[in-house]
Amino acid sequence: MNVIYPGTFDPPTKGHLNIIERGAKLFDRVDVAVGIDTEKKGAIFTQEERLLFLKTLTKNMANVEVHAFDGLLANFAKEQEANFIIRSLRTYTDFEHEKTLAHTNQKLSGIETLFLLPDEAFQSISSTIIRDIAKRGERLTPFIPEAIEKEVFEKLRGELR
Repeated sequence: MNVIYPGTFDPPTKGHLNIIERGAKLFDRVDVAVGIDTEKKGAIFTQEERLLFLKTLTKNMANVEVHAFDGLLANFAKEQEANFIIRSLRTYTDFEHEKTLAHTNQKLSGIETLFLLPDEAFQSISSTIIRDIAKRGERLTPFIPEAIEKEVFEKLRGELR
């Protein structure tokens, strides 16, 4: 069975990687789907940069593939012949938003959404917090995988000045 793990991953965090690693243990294949979020003001990193980050982070995971997508997740999930969509819940606020998306995706594609809680160490990590920390000149290693930390930090520092 295979699963889609969608997100903007702007930038990818240790929390995202935690969900990918756990999904890879549960499913035959994990398709990480790097999308464009029309609800946000705009990504700091291009879709190509985010793809490269995730490919770097998952290169040793034989059953993980990284894809770009634009459009409805339900359509992409059907194209990939996904059995499930996997989403991460950090807070109760996430649940309300994710519940709506799960119902919508199920109606459009018939594909169920499964929710995973990130390990406790990663529950407070968000892209907004990461950008705020970088803006103040602090390193991101507690939140960003070391393999991409330097590049993420430098771009965020440059963008936020």
